[in-house]
Amino acid sequence: MSIHVLVLALLASAGAGRAEEPAARPGDESVAAARPPPTWGLHGTHDVRARYWMLDARLPNFEDRRILDYVEIVDHLDLKASSDRWTAAIRGDAVSLLANRYVLDGVLTYEHELVPDTMRGPTADTWLALEKASLEHRGQHLTLTMGDRWVSFGRGLALNLVKNTDMDIDTSLRGGHASWHGTSVDTTAVVGVTNPQQVLLENPNVRLLPDDGHVVAGVRVERFGRVALGAHAVGVQFHPPNTADAWTRPLGARVAGATVDAPGLAGIDVFAEVDTFFYDEDAIPVDRGWAAYASAGAYPGRFQVLAEVRAAHAAEYLNAYAVGYELAAGPTLEYERVITEDSAAAVNSNDIVGGRLRVDGRWGEGEHAFLPYLALAAFHDRDLGGLHFNRSPERILHPTFGAQILRGETHALLNAGVRADLREGATSDGGLDADRMAHLDLDLSFPIAGAVSLEIAPSAQAFGWGENLQQQGDFVNLSNTVAVKFGPRWALMAYNDYSDNDLIRSTGNLGEHLYGALEAQWIPTPGHTLKLFGGAYRAGIRCAGGQCRSLPGFEGVRLGYTGNF
Repeated sequence: MSIHVLVLALLASAGAGRAEEPAARPGDESVAAARPPPTWGLHGTHDVRARYWMLDARLPNFEDRRILDYVEIVDHLDLKASSDRWTAAIRGDAVSLLANRYVLDGVLTYEHELVPDTMRGPTADTWLALEKASLEHRGQHLTLTMGDRWVSFGRGLALNLVKNTDMDIDTSLRGGHASWHGTSVDTTAVVGVTNPQQVLLENPNVRLLPDDGHVVAGVRVERFGRVALGAHAVGVQFHPPNTADAWTRPLGARVAGATVDAPGLAGIDVFAEVDTFFYDEDAIPVDRGWAAYASAGAYPGRFQVLAEVRAAHAAEYLNAYAVGYELAAGPTLEYERVITEDSAAAVNSNDIVGGRLRVDGRWGEGEHAFLPYLALAAFHDRDLGGLHFNRSPERILHPTFGAQILRGETHALLNAGVRADLREGATSDGGLDADRMAHLDLDLSFPIAGAVSLEIAPSAQAFGWGENLQQQGDFVNLSNTVAVKFGPRWALMAYNDYSDNDLIRSTGNLGEHLYGALEAQWIPTPGHTLKLFGGAYRAGIRCAGGQCRSLPGFEGVRLGYTGNF
């Protein structure tokens, strides 16, 4: 039984409903109308994952002995109690490893260390944490929050600490947050310590480390009107030995920026942000950097036209010390679904300029429509360090096209494109000096009979490397998902993956490069979902919201439950 079930039952026993309205007095009609009785309630989300991990790894110095398979149980419980003025929220996390130890020559040995000795939980195989906690008060103009809060300024170039559930990343700022909402001016001030999520829902929990966050302080002022103007400043103290010590040490990084937002200006929606970075951290090799982003959207007839540009120089150093997340992440202008080890370097480049032009059209309305698009992204990436494989600057071209088709209950979405990273320097042997990729993905859903429907989602990538200092092999990625839905409650899914990419660290269960899996899903009541998964999927790069992460593969059995109440 989940350790949180008892807590949930105790809190839920308090009940949830509408506060009793006091009796009105003569002459109080206007006051009662202006001040409705407060409401309060308890809401929450409960996520549980039980995974049986099948491993193909070998013990060090014992190639004939596999590392033991083991079981991992992860539990996230979010609770939020709120009224018209107050909100209190907490998140409790728990993780336990089973079948994770053995006795060899009289010595108890743990094959997968959950936490180091300095962080021991109730047992060596169990970790409990009060991960997030906050108390918020909302006044007519002033909102005050103590505890964990997520914050982003502008388009995120200077500060962007948000939940990114697609990446299994959740980094809040634990401290104080104040927002003043005036008639034409809003002011936001924050100060606290970054609090990254430790216990992961989708990825293995091994060697959890103490929260080693950064102290962040920021302020943003926005003036609204026909043209909205904003200004912000952010200061970061990297890895202070303790929070109190942070106030006596110089800031490791300072950021100052401004935004302009003019919707509908001469029929065009315009936005621009510029930020300047100042570094005083000894380990950062530069003193200053900058980043900029701008967009313009127009709507001629049945078309939508969006033009975006981004440029950055030495701005990525702000994220140099973040492990598993980023302090700031702006728009990448990339088609993030097909980012590889190569293009991830451009996403996190310290010296890049480029843009994207996208044109969308629409024919038809409602459930009978045809929506094509055409886009072209182009970048000049001059960064040769970090994740980059190339030894010379690159000019990147990435045209994409696609369409969404709606025909009643039949929906289709197609995306395709090619990408070329053209090296500015010639290769020594006259070979190909460009990284090349072609990609295609399709999402198709249609009814079969009655309440039964079918969804198919194939995708393909073919990648060819140019000449690199450490040469890699060309590869192909293929994947497909087939889902049969039996009304709103039941679904059966089949997955398969193929990849001969030498850079991924996983082995297929159906062959060295071939992966397969089945999953059953049951929704007994709205807000509650049970999933049973068996099989394997491959490791690889995944990007979402400007953040990229190398995710491990999985082979085994996984049972998951998500409930909202």
